[in-house]
Amino acid sequence: MINWRRVLSIMRKEWWHITRDKTSFILLLVSPVLVLITMGYAFSVDITDVGIGVLDYDLSPLSRQYVSQLRSTDALRVEAWPENLEDVDRLMMRGTVKAVVIIPKGFARDMLAGEAAELQVVVDGTDPNTAGHAIQHVGAHSENFAARQLEAQLLRAGYGGGTEAPIDLRLRPWYNPSLRYTVSMIPALVGVVLAVPAMAASLALSREREWGTLEGLIATPIGRFELILGKLVPYVLAGLLSVPLCVATAVYLYDVAFQGSFLLYMLLALLFLFATMSIAMFLSVFIKSQQAAIMASLMIFLFSGFFMSGLLIPFALMGPLLQLEAFFLPTTHFVIISRSIFVKGAGLAQLQGFTLALLAIGIIFFVLTSLMFKKKL
Repeated sequence: MINWRRVLSIMRKEWWHITRDKTSFILLLVSPVLVLITMGYAFSVDITDVGIGVLDYDLSPLSRQYVSQLRSTDALRVEAWPENLEDVDRLMMRGTVKAVVIIPKGFARDMLAGEAAELQVVVDGTDPNTAGHAIQHVGAHSENFAARQLEAQLLRAGYGGGTEAPIDLRLRPWYNPSLRYTVSMIPALVGVVLAVPAMAASLALSREREWGTLEGLIATPIGRFELILGKLVPYVLAGLLSVPLCVATAVYLYDVAFQGSFLLYMLLALLFLFATMSIAMFLSVFIKSQQAAIMASLMIFLFSGFFMSGLLIPFALMGPLLQLEAFFLPTTHFVIISRSIFVKGAGLAQLQGFTLALLAIGIIFFVLTSLMFKKKL
């Protein structure tokens, strides 16, 4: 039977340590917000207003219309008008533009004749993200311009008669109408950085060994289960204090609307912290020094969280073995939960599978920790 009086005594002792030790307090409360701010600016930059150049050999009214099409949105900005390829090379070398659209002579003639009009886009490959953005938007504007010209030619030829085009394609993105990268990345980052408090929990037993206080705990009549539970709960509750700070940072600093239930988010964050803290306590059973415990938790919670949770690499693209490993990471499930509640406003019915996975991981590692811990030096 559990003696709750002894459990509360351990909880009180651990809570005093958390509030008095500045390192533990910063790891638990402040670090998630600082990591979110730092990583948020690094990973969630929406690329807009990319400078391009236009080399127009055709100099026709139609080519000028095409350039106006390129400038119709804030995705691209016509920065320069080179006159030859030497100017293009100079602009690209200086970094003045990231791409140059080359309109060949005869562009208008070919378009009006209904033939394929050639265009060339030269991009700066030293920055693949910006180059890909330029290629994507130049291609989209070119297709839109070609479709409008084709429609105008059909009307001039007497076809259509004012009727609609054969295909009326209308795009309607749900949940994120503007397709902002930040809206997807920041909620997922919240799911990753909330694992930072587990680094402090990984020091729970190794710190007692280094300071020589574990011997005093072993000499008491407290049981293994009671000791682990008493140490685990304060870290979970302290880590829970950082959740509203991270949510507020996402909403007010990065302008990501919170669509779901905040109470549900807090409850599932509590489960997530329970799972991560249980893994951290499991590590502290076997790791003797605080430095080794910090390194191990850093590799498991942050490094694996970034690359195996679906934050950067889609889960479907991982191999079967990597997917199996990722399944046992609480961050994998909470990244999906965080995105779903933040962006979609999902409820518990849609997230029950991930919720049960977090609960199962937490219980498994908590029981393993209690069984593996020995009351001896």
